[in-house]
Amino acid sequence: MKNTFGKILTSAILLSSISASAGGNDFLKRLKALDGREGKIVASYDESNTGKCRLELQNYESIDGSQAIAVYLQDTGMYFTPSASLDKETKLKDANTAVVSTSSKRPGGDACGDFGGAIGYKKVLVLDGNQVTIRETFRCLMDGFEKYDLATTCEF
Repeated sequence: MKNTFGKILTSAILLSSISASAGGNDFLKRLKALDGREGKIVASYDESNTGKCRLELQNYESIDGSQAIAVYLQDTGMYFTPSASLDKETKLKDANTAVVSTSSKRPGGDACGDFGGAIGYKKVLVLDGNQVTIRETFRCLMDGFEKYDLATTCEF
């Protein structure tokens, strides 16, 4: 019961920040309806995927104490688990697209490695009908500004 209450409370707090954008409530409701569901990968940048996927949502507390939801595409067999975090900085671009990050910083460097150099980094979470896509796009200075588009789409 405590876990259920915690999920409801976290969702309510997060809803208040994302809902400031039109359609925020609907976006989170549609995402939560897919929590725990299994599907198949219909598009991926990583050919080592298993063809399977499962959407998992986890509530957590950010470093600043605010509530957030981590979104994972589990069971893909990929080296990196596609993930996105919905927090107070998340902005809805439209009814189906949440911009979850514009910072390439991560432990050990950034999206372009230890020496950094990521330019134009953006991570988005897209809900389109019965499909969820987690996409990262950026260019790397050290790779001659090569454009990277790392997207994985799971269909339920």
